[in-house]
Amino acid sequence: MKAHLLLILLFITKIASAQYPFEKFPPVEYKEFKGWKVYRKADRVHYTLAIPAFFNNKDTLTVQLTSLGDSSLIRLFRNKAQIQKMAEPMFFVDLNVLHQVVKTMDMDHDQRADLKLVIPYLGNGIAALNVRVIYLFQKPDGSFTKIAYLDKEGAHLTERDFDSDGVFEIITMTLKDYGRHNYWTYNIYHFKDGELQNQNERFSYPIMIQYLYKNNYKVTDKISKEKMKTFGDLKPLDYSKK
Repeated sequence: MKAHLLLILLFITKIASAQYPFEKFPPVEYKEFKGWKVYRKADRVHYTLAIPAFFNNKDTLTVQLTSLGDSSLIRLFRNKAQIQKMAEPMFFVDLNVLHQVVKTMDMDHDQRADLKLVIPYLGNGIAALNVRVIYLFQKPDGSFTKIAYLDKEGAHLTERDFDSDGVFEIITMTLKDYGRHNYWTYNIYHFKDGELQNQNERFSYPIMIQYLYKNNYKVTDKISKEKMKTFGDLKPLDYSKK
């Protein structure tokens, strides 16, 4: 576990001063909440966090993550009334929940707060970077669309407004191999009409950066722009919508 945490810390330190191409665009502004309360039962564990004044009328949103062993539930409460329950296939345990913050922001410029969780999978080696990104996009009736997918730790996890329209684009990172080399590959999406929609063509993505044993933030010149397009992902890995 110490090796796992060290690898993540080294990776985060490496990217903290990075200058990836997408970092020139304005980042989303988050509000962050922490301080999970833990309720342990015989067959499950509840992790609960309240976010005061989340809704436009100042109602509180409470998020409850419930571990059922090899699967989990996400429950949402408005004040004290449950408004939604959604299955989530990843596991929630003390190690990957208690140190995580819940982030709120208006991702899609609709004047309603949205919510984001990033939960580590606790793997080893490169897999130590694997995270589950979970968005809860608020709908006009106060319910939520849940979008979740597999991603990696990195600077790309901060959403950016690529075209100054107030809607923040989502960047994902995967590791792909080509010509005996590995490349961090970045795709672009935004949330519209209840789905993540790929925006690669609009912004000339994906981009690919060679994975080296040193700092490297430069888009590779070993692969043509046309060839890079063939590595684009229509949806993020392990994408799900509820």
